[in-house]
Amino acid sequence: MANLHNIPIRIANILIELTSPLSAVELGIEGRLGPFRATNSPEKPLARVALRWEESPSPPVPRGDLIYDPGSIWKMYRDGQDNYAALAYQNEGQAARVQSVLRANAVWNDLTLTEQRTGTPWQSLLNVGAGELVLRAAILFTGGLVFHSSALDDNGQGIVFIGHSGAGKSTQVELWCQEPGVIAMNDDRIAVRMEANGPMCYGTPWGGTADIARNHAAPLAALIVLEQAPENAIQPLAPAAASLLAARAFLPYWDPALMQRAFTNLNAILARVPVYRLRCRPERAVIPLVRSIL
Repeated sequence: MANLHNIPIRIANILIELTSPLSAVELGIEGRLGPFRATNSPEKPLARVALRWEESPSPPVPRGDLIYDPGSIWKMYRDGQDNYAALAYQNEGQAARVQSVLRANAVWNDLTLTEQRTGTPWQSLLNVGAGELVLRAAILFTGGLVFHSSALDDNGQGIVFIGHSGAGKSTQVELWCQEPGVIAMNDDRIAVRMEANGPMCYGTPWGGTADIARNHAAPLAALIVLEQAPENAIQPLAPAAASLLAARAFLPYWDPALMQRAFTNLNAILARVPVYRLRCRPERAVIPLVRSIL
């Protein structure tokens, strides 16, 4: 058996213990996931995920029956208790073919990623959809969710901006970065979780328009739903606003039990974190307005 490389990755305090016959460089994941390589942190991870990478000489094939097809880059199959996600990205207008198959047990802590290396340069889909899917599912078992959102650390207070594409998530981060003591965390994918000491938000490896993807965490002070408007205004939203936030969370539609867990996590977050609607123009005048409610 070939020697295996141990490549620990830590995202949102979830330790992904990747083993592979290829090194991180050969997998092509150093650039995207390198800043999230686990160090000798004294903090115990909230969860451990065993992820084995294996090579296929031909396009990998998922097992079982198709149970969910979101019409995007991946489809979910099930064989017994195991889930099989087949991932396929289009390449220069060519018909998409399956490039990776991610097998996961029912609790998403025992995974195998099977991939066929094609062309040069090649990169594992851990950099994109496969890696994201691991985090989105595994975090559900730690009280968390991943939101389509941006976030920053304003002098020790985490602010998460939630909105659809074009709502201004990246713009807000760019505006705030000019302020002293502000750390941009991510402009497209943020992990949020209720923890023993309170709510937290975490940067992830997957940025958006500005590709901001910093390995940084902060205590979460507010969730802010963004809307573009001709005038700046901010107002609190009632817990019933959960429907707005659920629409911007990455939910496990393929599994009813996981969906129930996701809404339990969302309700726990909403019970502790204030939610606001921010109608605004893309200008720095929104910064004191937001700070006024922290």
